Amino acid sequence: MNKKILSFAVAAAMAAPLVSYADVKVSGIIQAEIASLEVADGNENLTGSLRDGSFNDMDRQTLTNDFLGTILNEGPNHIKFDIDEKLGNGLKAQARYVAAFNSSGNFGSGIIGEEAWVGLSGSHLHMRYGTLEGAYKSSQAILDPWAWTSLQSRGTGGGMSGEYFNRISGNTININNFEPQNGLTNDGFIEGALELGFKYSGFSFTLQGIVDDASGLDGAGLLELRYVAPSDAFTIWLAGSFEDLDDATDLDTIKDNFDDAVDSVSDKFDDLVGEDIIDSSYEATEDNDEASGNWKLGASFKIGSMMTLGLQYEDAEIGTLDGDRNSDGGEYIMGSLKIKPMENITIAAWVAGYLSDIDNGLKMVDSEGNKVDEDALSWSVGGMYNFSNRTMIYAGYRQTDSDNDFRDENIATLGIRHSF
Repeated sequence: MNKKILSFAVAAAMAAPLVSYADVKVSGIIQAEIASLEVADGNENLTGSLRDGSFNDMDRQTLTNDFLGTILNEGPNHIKFDIDEKLGNGLKAQARYVAAFNSSGNFGSGIIGEEAWVGLSGSHLHMRYGTLEGAYKSSQAILDPWAWTSLQSRGTGGGMSGEYFNRISGNTININNFEPQNGLTNDGFIEGALELGFKYSGFSFTLQGIVDDASGLDGAGLLELRYVAPSDAFTIWLAGSFEDLDDATDLDTIKDNFDDAVDSVSDKFDDLVGEDIIDSSYEATEDNDEASGNWKLGASFKIGSMMTLGLQYEDAEIGTLDGDRNSDGGEYIMGSLKIKPMENITIAAWVAGYLSDIDNGLKMVDSEGNKVDEDALSWSVGGMYNFSNRTMIYAGYRQTDSDNDFRDENIATLGIRHSF
């Protein structure tokens, strides 16, 4: 007993300064789903929850293995630690650490970090550094009523740019093999980033830059301008993100390595063949060295106390439905609606059209050699029932119909969510 009392006294003594000088808030979300998913015939490369394999049979699949709380795309499961300390004269020190996890096996024995940053804030200005939620992403949950479920519009949904799991590839894609686009679209987080923010009288402006020279996205930038009307009657946002592929690819190294490879084959043909091959290869790589960017303009309106309407236009080159680095992306037009007929019941839906710029990008063809368009129509609808302010269940259906039938899919899902 004395040992227990002594241990408690030591722990209390260590925690006392933290309690005295800083406010530490712990919060989080735990969510799980069961889903019935069907994808187009011939698509054996869908990687949703089945990270270690692919669908060998394109019949409808029942899935429960989630990725951070949802079957498809980025989920909400996390434990969050917010630290806030008053420094005087209106200045505060702030920090945040977010540990994400899934609810089917807790991601093995570990956890995945999301936001992790430190910063300073005043009455109108703030500065942060670390791993941040991208300024481009921050408005997506305002527009999409299903942003935290498999009914969401990002990537596979076809309503917003984001990480896509329904891809065309010769091999199954593993979840760990992300292209360096996360955080520049409507999902993911940006690492090694510096953020400056300003907020005054409903207006807010956020500017972020990736300043880590070792990052594949060194030099990328993001910004958002937002206005929230009094009483949250409506919210308007304009956001953009940008990356320069020159910062993600060391062209001199590629040229040097290729040069060495040619020299090793035969010095005899170096002047005659090698230089021409090297120059053409370097030029071809340089041609692909183009900047890519996304931008969007959207708004959300409250109509009375029961209805919320959202609209958004997005022009995207990164993380599009048909996209990779060889595609010029496309345009998204999306609308959403939330209706609350009763205090604990919400009905929500969104519909989106995707217009691909495939004419300027990849020339995909069918078995007869005809070009395949990538335009798509996507929609989602469902309902939520709140047992309390913290616990709810939800159910709904989402469908994507593309001119390229390969990308067609639909999912019905049932889930439960608890926040604390």
